[in-house]
Amino acid sequence: MERKRAVLVSVLAASLGAAPAWAQRPARPGPGAHVPVPSPHDRLPQVTVNVLDGHEARARGVVLQDTGRILTALASVQDAHALHVVYPDGRIDRARVVASDPAWGVALLEGSAGRWVEGLRLADRDARVRDEVSWVPMAGSRVSSGVLRRRRSFVGGQGTLLRDAWEMDPIPANSAVGSALYHHATGALVGLVVPPDRESEITGADVAFGVPVPVLRALVDSAIAAARPWLGLVMVELPPGESVRFATGGLRITSVAPEGPGAAARLRGGPNGDVIVAAGGHPVRTLAELGDVLEPLHNGDTVVLRVTRGGATFDATVTLAARPAPSPPQDPPTPAADGN
Repeated sequence: MERKRAVLVSVLAASLGAAPAWAQRPARPGPGAHVPVPSPHDRLPQVTVNVLDGHEARARGVVLQDTGRILTALASVQDAHALHVVYPDGRIDRARVVASDPAWGVALLEGSAGRWVEGLRLADRDARVRDEVSWVPMAGSRVSSGVLRRRRSFVGGQGTLLRDAWEMDPIPANSAVGSALYHHATGALVGLVVPPDRESEITGADVAFGVPVPVLRALVDSAIAAARPWLGLVMVELPPGESVRFATGGLRITSVAPEGPGAAARLRGGPNGDVIVAAGGHPVRTLAELGDVLEPLHNGDTVVLRVTRGGATFDATVTLAARPAPSPPQDPPTPAADGN
C-alpha cells in the first residue's frame, strides 16, 4: 500500500510540479524537537501566483496561509476588467479585490471558487535592517535573495508620504511587483514588493520597494468584514477526458474545512474525494465556471451541487457562509534556561 501511495505521489508531482499538501505534510514533531525553516527556493514557488487581466500578466501575488487570499500590488489590479489568478499548477480562477490600501498601493484578492492548498503566514512582527529575504523576480524564474538594506520614505498613492518602506539590496526588478518578501530566519512574509510613485522627488528613482508587514496585517484585518460566500472546500480541476468516469471533467475535492459549509453537507475530500460536476444546474469543469455560479450569491444562500462519489451521483445542498477569520498568531515558547 505504501509503495502504491509513493508511486501516486510521484505521478502527481510530475504533473503538478509539486506533490499536493497531503503528500508533503511531514510527521508531527515531538515536544522540544527542532522544526527547520523551509528554504525559500522550495517554499516561494509554491505560494506565488500570477495575476492576470484577461490574458495579460500584470503582477505576482502571494497566497496567505489559512484564508487562501492573495496579496498583490494595487496598481496592477485596480483597473483590471477580467481579473484572474494563475496558481502554481496552472489552474486559473476568477478573482476580485476585497480590500486595498491606496496610499501604500497594496491589494487583497479572493478567488471566486476554491483556493490553493499552500500559503505563507504573515510574520508576527516587523523585520530588521540587514535581515535576509527572498522574492520571485518574474513568472517562472528562479528565486532571488538579498537583504533589507534600510528604511526609506517615498510618495505613495494620493501624494501620501509613506515612511518605513524597505529598500532592498539588490533592488528587485519591476517584474517582481507583487512578490512576497520571504524572511529567511522565520519562513514568514515580512513585506511585499511594490513600485513607488514615478514622480516622487523623495526616492529620486523608479525602483521597487518593500511594503512592511504592519501595513499588510492591517489590510488583511480590514478585509475580515468583507468576507464573501464560502464553500469550505479545496478543489483541483479534472481535465475533460482524463478518465472514462469523468469524461467531461469536474472539480475533485481534495480537502474539506472541518466546520465549513461543505462539511455540513457531508462532502468528502482526499485523493479519491468527491467530484463536483455541476452547480446550480450548470456544468462546472473549472474553478472559474464554479465562480460564475457563486458570484451573485450571498452568505446564507444555498447552492445545489451535483456530486459523483464512487459509482453514484447525487445532489448536495450547501448553505454558504463567510470564511472564518484566521487564528491569531501564537508566540513561540520561551526557551528554558540552561542553568550555566
